[in-house]
Amino acid sequence: MERAESTTEEHATGRGERTLFDQAWSELDDALASGGPDAAAEVARRRWFDLLAGPVPDRAAALRRLPPGTVSERPLLTLLAGHTDPSAHPHRTGGLRRVGDSAALLGDPDRDLRRIDRAILLSDQAQVHLALGRAQSAVAAARGAATELEHLSAGDRRNADTVSGLHAHVGTSLLYTGNSGEALAAFERGLAHAHPVASGSSLGNVVMLALLHARNGDSGEAREHIRTARARTPQLRHDDAMLLSVAKAILALDDLDQDAAREHLADAAVDLRTTPHWMPYAVTAATLELVCGHPGRGLAHLDQTIGARGPEGRSAAVRAALATARAVLELGLGHPESAEAVLERDAGEIEKRIGSARVQLFLGRHGAALQHLRPLANAVLSTRRRAEAVALEAAALLRFSDEDRVTSVVDHLGAIIERSGLLLPLALLPAADLARVTHALAALGYGETLPLDRIIALVRGKGPDIPLTPRETAVLATLLQHPSHSAIAAQLNVSVNTVKSQLRSVYRKLGVSTRDEAIAIALDRHLLVERE
Repeated sequence: MERAESTTEEHATGRGERTLFDQAWSELDDALASGGPDAAAEVARRRWFDLLAGPVPDRAAALRRLPPGTVSERPLLTLLAGHTDPSAHPHRTGGLRRVGDSAALLGDPDRDLRRIDRAILLSDQAQVHLALGRAQSAVAAARGAATELEHLSAGDRRNADTVSGLHAHVGTSLLYTGNSGEALAAFERGLAHAHPVASGSSLGNVVMLALLHARNGDSGEAREHIRTARARTPQLRHDDAMLLSVAKAILALDDLDQDAAREHLADAAVDLRTTPHWMPYAVTAATLELVCGHPGRGLAHLDQTIGARGPEGRSAAVRAALATARAVLELGLGHPESAEAVLERDAGEIEKRIGSARVQLFLGRHGAALQHLRPLANAVLSTRRRAEAVALEAAALLRFSDEDRVTSVVDHLGAIIERSGLLLPLALLPAADLARVTHALAALGYGETLPLDRIIALVRGKGPDIPLTPRETAVLATLLQHPSHSAIAAQLNVSVNTVKSQLRSVYRKLGVSTRDEAIAIALDRHLLVERE
């Protein structure tokens, strides 16, 4: 799924984008010929994103037409001339050079830069830092750009397309570094500056809001923004058309409609090596593989994409953004230890608690699962995270309690799913828990409004319980460390005959005849994990 086929809609989008690119460069050429560098800089302010809209080779050819002397006289023209794609490995040096050049321009006390120029320079810095895996620097630059945008003069605000596009770029940098609240505010400010929506750069905010709401589980808001953007398809830029398809795929996956999700992802023509929006696509594609019953393929796709991104893929911000998806895929493969390790190393606090609760439930530790979830009761969570947390809480409580507390939690879960349409959080429960939860939901009448019979567990359970006694479990655990009966007997302070008797019973219950087979099954079935 690394490169989807182009659709008719995508071709139309590309043609419109190329027309804007050609028009903008024609306007810049005319300004240079008739008005000089000041007039050219005004064109750059007004049509910044159109000037960068063409394919990289064509963009590079167009940039070479700028006279060297003219370029050095105006900061925006300097930045424009240095603009290459830092996401692709051969161009990383160019990205570093651009960061250095813009930093020098911003720090030059002899240059009295207009706020819109500073916003463009800082927004560009944020995008480059993000592509180079420098999350903290990206956030600092994005916040700096946001500050400049808040204090624009009335004259600079008239560059509506550029101002709106800058808000979209600032929000994107904040979103992909884990600052979704600030990103939401940036996208909404971008819409406010661009009302009524009339251009591709303005539509970037609409598209990013659709993606953000879909990711958060707010399907109603996501669908509204999707409708707004689809009504202006010819004005969509290539990346925006791709992200809109990803947002629609996320909504389809929440409905467990793998065919629709696959169709939407096929519409998302994308080169994961170069697009700054690779993470939403990669996570959605991996989730589709999980829903289709292939978590291993999903994990392989995710790892391959991360590797192609170089330093960015190895950054802490990216690892945090992908931690939940990776942990769920590991759990789908039956690897709770790996899932827990990913969460412990990479995930944010909320994602770590929900993910760890899922792992503990998988391992049969419902008390530990509830302990992880307890601090989230009063936390501010997205609709998706709240649905996941309540689903896990209901599953844990149903393992040991039939009291009113369980009924109220199940009712809460049903109300969340009914209003949000999120079926995926239920499908991420272990199979036995899913059966109990859906039965409890049906008992409360939710079977009339929710397609409970369509939900299939995506996370493999730990397998049937093997009733080992505490002594047999102790002997089996010691068998991992010592192959000899005498060593096991010495460590457990029992006789060798007792060890032999216990091992015969263990081998019989496991259906094996050798130490290696017993160890393999013990690890695969997680028989040595303390249960409740």
